[in-house]
Amino acid sequence: MTNRVIKELNMRQVKMKKDDILDLKIDSLSPEGGGLAKYDDKTVFVRDALPGEEVKAKVLSIHKNTIDTKSVDIIKANPARVYGSDEKWANDGYARLANLKYDQQLKFKEDRIKKLLNKYGFKEVKVNKILPSPLTKGYRNEIVLPVREVKGQLEVGFFEPRTGRFIPLNKSIITNEAVVTAVYAVRDILRKLKVPAYDPNTNSGFIRDIDVRRSQGKKGMIVTLITHENDRVDLPEIVGLITEKLHNVNGVVLNYNPHKTDEIFGKSNIPLWGNDYVEDELDGIQFKISPKSYFQANGSQLKPITDLALSLLDLKDTDKLIDAFCGVGTVGLLAAKKVAAVRGIDAERVSIQDARENADTNKIDNATYYNGSVEQVLSRFAKNDEKGTVIMATPPAKGLSHGFVDAAAKMHPRRIVYGSTNPDTMVRDLACFKKKGYTCTEITPIDTAPQTPEVKCFGVLVPED
Repeated sequence: MTNRVIKELNMRQVKMKKDDILDLKIDSLSPEGGGLAKYDDKTVFVRDALPGEEVKAKVLSIHKNTIDTKSVDIIKANPARVYGSDEKWANDGYARLANLKYDQQLKFKEDRIKKLLNKYGFKEVKVNKILPSPLTKGYRNEIVLPVREVKGQLEVGFFEPRTGRFIPLNKSIITNEAVVTAVYAVRDILRKLKVPAYDPNTNSGFIRDIDVRRSQGKKGMIVTLITHENDRVDLPEIVGLITEKLHNVNGVVLNYNPHKTDEIFGKSNIPLWGNDYVEDELDGIQFKISPKSYFQANGSQLKPITDLALSLLDLKDTDKLIDAFCGVGTVGLLAAKKVAAVRGIDAERVSIQDARENADTNKIDNATYYNGSVEQVLSRFAKNDEKGTVIMATPPAKGLSHGFVDAAAKMHPRRIVYGSTNPDTMVRDLACFKKKGYTCTEITPIDTAPQTPEVKCFGVLVPED
């Protein structure tokens, strides 16, 4: 037995503790974009580490079967590693793939989908080449950042992956510069007026989160203050300073969320000044977008992603399209002129209000929108034999429920297009659809979140012969 092996064995007999340094060889990337290694039969998650690298990593936390670490020294680097300021973003955990060349980011995302399909027995599904993002930095038109007090000062930031620790943020590599400028201007105003940050431990304080949303086409912005209290004596002064400092802001909104919850937004939007929405335009259709409504944040991918969805839907003028999880009605309203009817469903009341107004504004009279549980509304359609010949489903990351899959299959659509932000839940749901007689024929990934491990993909399902 060599001296080196004896030394390592002796070290491992000593109980590992936080801040210890481990010598690791990285095997692969996790779905979260961090390196994966093994140490003492434990899986080690290593922030800012790439496959094939040998690193020294500091222990952040220790669990029964896993260890969370971050690299502090790269001994042997992956040839695709990016150095400099981008590398720091990966090490902080905010943009976890910023340390990897963009072509390799795309390969990682495409390969992840292929591996999942093979794992679940979908080897016959064709995976098309991933569609890259025209912008790889500064692409986000919206950012929502939590607010906390750190060392006596109000900070905006993010929660460290896996540990959940709050990390102050003074820049954002992935967000539009005007949006970033607005966030930090609001932060500085709140600091100046000594506005107390929210404390989740005591469920007290005023400001919980700051949300800034920018219009891609019309360039206006709204600032939403997400608060634990619904009023404050210096609120008019806060609004006045925001409008004085930020001339490109055309609305300030207060969203009231008094609950001790991980949910960001509360139920109530209270307009404080100007508009409580932004407007955007796509292919001649005008869209109103409220603070809580979903709209594609990567403006450079807005048209490519809707063009892809419409192409995969392969619509006919006799089709009755069901747009499930419809948001402000983006896909359905763009499709309306191609089909006989559109029915959109969303659980978010504000989104449905926006969708209805958007249909009216654009004089689209063959689109109807329903607010409620998407599964329950779709089940009602199926029970009442209200057919949908084509279904578009774009659920949140948790994916679809069994009830949704069952109701969709009972409607016997000729085509289902499934848009997902979580390949794991999507592949799980494809297996459920297969049991109901629907087969996935192809998947097209599209990168809406460069520098991060997130990937959106669209799958096409058709009835089995």
